[in-house]
Amino acid sequence: MIKSKTKYEASLVQIRDFFSYHKVGNVTDIAPLGNGEFNAAYRVFMDDGKSLVLKIAPPKDATVLSYEKNMMESEVFWYKKMHENTDIVCPEVYVADYSESIIKSSCFIMQMMEGEPLYAVSFSDREYEEVQKQKIEMLTKIHRIKNDKFGYIQAGLYDTWYEALRSMADNLVTDCKTLGYETPDGERFLGYIDKHSDLLKTVPCRMVNFDLWDSNVLYKDGKICLIDPERGFWGDPVADFITLGAGQKTPLSSKQKEIDIYNETAGEKIVLSEETEIRYELAVCYLALIEEVEKYVRYEPDEPNFLRNTNDARQMYDMAFGIL
Repeated sequence: MIKSKTKYEASLVQIRDFFSYHKVGNVTDIAPLGNGEFNAAYRVFMDDGKSLVLKIAPPKDATVLSYEKNMMESEVFWYKKMHENTDIVCPEVYVADYSESIIKSSCFIMQMMEGEPLYAVSFSDREYEEVQKQKIEMLTKIHRIKNDKFGYIQAGLYDTWYEALRSMADNLVTDCKTLGYETPDGERFLGYIDKHSDLLKTVPCRMVNFDLWDSNVLYKDGKICLIDPERGFWGDPVADFITLGAGQKTPLSSKQKEIDIYNETAGEKIVLSEETEIRYELAVCYLALIEEVEKYVRYEPDEPNFLRNTNDARQMYDMAFGIL
């Protein structure tokens, strides 16, 4: 597994006891699973020949950001929402345990989904285009899931996207200061949120995945499957275009092709305008602020991922500030 200061390390004995307690079956072996950098995930081999997935939140004493507290319950919540409201292929959760009685952190057992992450598959150009179209169509289904309150379910909900986004950003700025660092870019971002408050108060409230990178989409036999929705929130659907097309360092105006594909099946069309560009750039700033602050709790300064986060955040801020 990727080196990270937040990952819980479970023993085979712990996992066997946990599965036995919940009467899931007899464990024969475990193996690290996935390339996530926050939670720990294990492929758990059962004596009937099948495999399940055990996902474990960071240890109780791990330093995490404000919005990451109780995020495991958020992941279970979003899986449930997708199963109840869409035909999106995603894992079934069999057991969720937040008691910390056997494994000393929140965790859940879920279905093992077959397939490879999109980034690991050798697609032809045509195949990749088709898969990205499937991914965009998946987003239109996610965005049909509505709510009347905005924000993270684990951190408190608000009446408008302005209030929610401001609170989400302010929490990260506070986290940064608590960790002993200043974030002038984060402070500037808060100013832009206030500047565009009237616009943000008109935004519709939808399920936003905010993490639909190719690493979180599995592929097998021409079909895709969504995993790891724990970073989802109730908010502005335009924010999900960050993971489409050329990615998070390019403006929404560079993604007309993706917008057109989205609008083919979307319940509510996205129209490229000055207003939607502003909404998008504010979401880019929020991702930049996450990357800027999370490096202090996730990595050591001499690690490559610390530098990656620093550079990514700088490029996103520069692009977004240039438009805002």
